[in-house]
Amino acid sequence: MLRNESQWSNYACLGYVISALKKLGYDDEHIRQLVRAIYSEFDMKSVPDAEDIFRESDY
Repeated sequence: MLRNESQWSNYACLGYVISALKKLGYDDEHIRQLVRAIYSEFDMKSVPDAEDIFRESDY
């Protein structure tokens, strides 16, 4: 089954984060801390809220 590329997945998001952090040379403990912090934000902010934060950021 093919999935719509725009379909949201918390696990896919975390996979992107882990992949990027490994490319940047982060150690396992820092990756673990960041993944936990991001995971907790999934319960605190909606997808549109997170999009707004990104669009309003300097990143």
